[in-house]
Amino acid sequence: MAKKLAVRVDDRLIHGQVVTQWVKVFDAQKIVVIDNAVAKDKMQKNILKFAAPSDLKVNIYSVDKAVEVWNKNKFGPYNVFVLFRDVKQIKECQEKGLVFEEVSIGQMAIINDRKQVYKQLGLDQSEAQTLLDLEKSGMKLYFQMQPTDKKESLTILKKTFPDLK
Repeated sequence: MAKKLAVRVDDRLIHGQVVTQWVKVFDAQKIVVIDNAVAKDKMQKNILKFAAPSDLKVNIYSVDKAVEVWNKNKFGPYNVFVLFRDVKQIKECQEKGLVFEEVSIGQMAIINDRKQVYKQLGLDQSEAQTLLDLEKSGMKLYFQMQPTDKKESLTILKKTFPDLK
């Protein structure tokens, strides 16, 4: 069972800020990436593993595999830093029984139908609704770009998406 667990959404997954700040602040011994597309792509998996320091264990799972491993050993006896590329896969994990208590929402590129919600964070209406639904289910969610930043509540979503339920 994971000694400590931190969960974050950052569409860049394993990158400089995660490695130099988040992993260190959390004292992570293992990174778990949960992403259905990356789990199927050998090249992306290799790039992400190469981006992590050699002393960190890195596992990359599809949602289904992550749920299976969680049910088996809760990601092992480590301080585990879990990364998602998007919020929809967190919802998919929840629907399959893998529920996280707390999730920090970081960068998601402001592309396509996404609107800027907070700093370098873009969401479309559906993603914003997914976050609110997760929060209503009891998950603690907040926006935070860097570990030194103040945690911002989801209430700022209403400024960009006033029709959210």
